[in-house]
Amino acid sequence: MSIVPMKKLRLAALAADKAALMHRLQKLGCVELRPCPPPEGYLEAAPASDPEETLRELRRQQKQAADALKALNTYAYEKTGLFPGRELIGEADFFADIRGEARRAVGGILEAVKHLDGLHGEEAAAKAQAASLALWAEAPIPLELRETKTTLILLGSLPASVTAEALAQQLEAQVRECAVSPAGNDRHRNGVVVLCAKTAYPAAEPILRNAGFEQAPAAGLRGTAEENIRSAEESLEALARERQETLDYLQSCREKRRLIKLYYDRLTLEIDAAAAEGQLLSTASSFALTGWVDEPHVPQLEALLEDFCCAWELADPEPGDQVPIRLQNNRLTEPLNMVTEMYSLPDYHNIDPNPLIAPFFCIFFGMMFNDLGYGLLFIVLSLVAQKKFRLRGTIRHMVRLMLLCGITTALMGLLTGSFFGDSITVVAGMYGREIALPKLIDPLENPLQVLIISLVLGAVQLLFGMGVKAYLLIRDGKPLDALWDVGSWWVLFAGIALGVLKGFWGLALAGVLMLLLTQGRHKPTIGGKITGGLASLYDITSYFSDLLSYSRLMALMLAGGIVASIVNVLGSLFGSIILFIPIFIVGHLFNVGINVIGTYVHAARLQYLEFFGRFYEDGGKAFRPLERKTKYFEIVKEDTIHG
Repeated sequence: MSIVPMKKLRLAALAADKAALMHRLQKLGCVELRPCPPPEGYLEAAPASDPEETLRELRRQQKQAADALKALNTYAYEKTGLFPGRELIGEADFFADIRGEARRAVGGILEAVKHLDGLHGEEAAAKAQAASLALWAEAPIPLELRETKTTLILLGSLPASVTAEALAQQLEAQVRECAVSPAGNDRHRNGVVVLCAKTAYPAAEPILRNAGFEQAPAAGLRGTAEENIRSAEESLEALARERQETLDYLQSCREKRRLIKLYYDRLTLEIDAAAAEGQLLSTASSFALTGWVDEPHVPQLEALLEDFCCAWELADPEPGDQVPIRLQNNRLTEPLNMVTEMYSLPDYHNIDPNPLIAPFFCIFFGMMFNDLGYGLLFIVLSLVAQKKFRLRGTIRHMVRLMLLCGITTALMGLLTGSFFGDSITVVAGMYGREIALPKLIDPLENPLQVLIISLVLGAVQLLFGMGVKAYLLIRDGKPLDALWDVGSWWVLFAGIALGVLKGFWGLALAGVLMLLLTQGRHKPTIGGKITGGLASLYDITSYFSDLLSYSRLMALMLAGGIVASIVNVLGSLFGSIILFIPIFIVGHLFNVGINVIGTYVHAARLQYLEFFGRFYEDGGKAFRPLERKTKYFEIVKEDTIHG
């Protein structure tokens, strides 16, 4: 339960061993590479290929694989469960030669998807063409026929409010050499065919325009509108068959899903290796690297390097080094990684906060939820998820943290006599009986008691945080700083408590004098020392402000209990257990849903702002070794799979 010590690695090896050495380092997974600074006069060897171009090509191939998997998820869906785990695979199978087959599978799938997109466009065009000609389906005139020697043939449409007969009457009244024939209609327009002598068109054109006449979009089409509509419908039928054939092909590609996933993971490793290779310093015959290795893996690294013709050096971190951070915890404290990482990892020279915040976080969470039923629900869900699914990363931390917080929630529920609120009392009352769970704490009847408990817990955590700061100062060889910067405040707080309880304020005065005389000790002038001491007394308001923040424990404890009680009362209004049950389930699920995030956030906030502020130095960067980081497969020994 600590920050894992790191060693700085410097290595030089033969260029011929580069690929093999990088492969072995990636398999070992304990070295984080850093850019290797070139020495003065360094002449870099011209690479056989552009590393950036190689990296871009690998990423392009991986994106194609990801697009192919996405297409399979769309057209050949396969149920994976809530938390799909990684498949176990032996090293020989993982590194088998599948690139050619996988690329052909990816290419076929992407080509099929592209073809589907093209078919969609063709179908849209055919539907649009059929729809655009529907108004003239009854016209027997070929669309390409626009005129004769003496006559204009106009296919067009009118607003639904203007009929062909009405237009014919308008034309007949002013232009006698015109005829109008209806050709079809829909809800918005009436299709018409207008025959007009060429000599009469100048007089007819204003009448047509005023009537809302629009010519048909038939440019480039031959044959009648009905023939073109029939042709479009035949095209749609052919396109539908072609679409179904393509969909059937994509369905048949579901058996390629595992192959493409394997290809994707292989590319992931190659991308990581290529990116890491860009950190190396290379000449024609050798290369050098620098990085960090976690101390527990040093023996394994040394054994690996013995197999190569290389020189290496392992050294402790130097002042100014940006040392990567890896936290080493047990099953009880590891879930708190998700809380710490949401804030920031500690500085390398600070302390692992997980064991320090674990009891406080879980107790605070349990206190705010304080319900035996909710706690048992969290415990069951966590145990089922851990047994049923192979969890990893943040999800695993979250599920395990749910178990710890479920235990404290259940314990607090026992203390407050809460089982899904007062459900036992309410249900018993529906049958004319009086039953209630015993309780040591009653938040609704005695909120002051809960407030006092909240503030006491807050005071304990704040004092504990100050104790951690004192430990760090003593560890770093600064015992006097620990005495003045922490001990002075402890004396003051003890004096205030003694004054309030016994009326003796002498110890508090001693604490004030200690602060006045020591908190400005680093100032160069006497005036600065005095000012620094006086200014430090103002920090007491910060301590009391932080202490009052813990009153939110009482507030959320009351809020959750009140909502639970309201849900139970609503369910009992009908006096029927049949109606009570669905209201009970929905209401309490709602209560859990609205409170679980708020409770987590407030429990974390008390760690970040109040507790961490006493000792924590953040800014650490996570340890990111070159490793086999895969998405779909977990590479294991062959006997692990068979076992």
